Amino acid sequence: MKILFGAVSHQLDAKNRIRIPSKFRNAFPENEPLYFAMYNGNRIAVMPESVLSERYNFIDNLTPADQNEMNAATSIFEWIEPVEEDSYGRAVIPPRFKKRAGIEKEVLTVGMRNFIEIWSQEVHDRVINSLTPEDTKAVYTKSHPDKA
Repeated sequence: MKILFGAVSHQLDAKNRIRIPSKFRNAFPENEPLYFAMYNGNRIAVMPESVLSERYNFIDNLTPADQNEMNAATSIFEWIEPVEEDSYGRAVIPPRFKKRAGIEKEVLTVGMRNFIEIWSQEVHDRVINSLTPEDTKAVYTKSHPDKA
């Protein structure tokens, strides 16, 4: 799979459908199912099944008798739904995902290496514009401690 990066501004259509921008759609593995996954409360990920499986394999290590672990897993897995595209490549974002992400019409789709994020343009601008250079450096330093 090609690395997904960059951003595309676009809109939901009148029926609340989104078309995954071709620069991202064409980079996903061909014929592999895609999934919407809500996380961090304000963005929706779209992941191919292989990435979803890799990112969420932690469930295999949970203790079924541990109610807190299982409740936490439930709160994560209940926010995953298949992407069902029509013959024109459009998909309806599940209404509860759309509401939770604050999406009305304007969206920004961002490449995140091996998945994409769908943001409300307004929420994205507010959240990302509030970051400081120190915030960005902290993320880089965490993933590259030898270059701190």
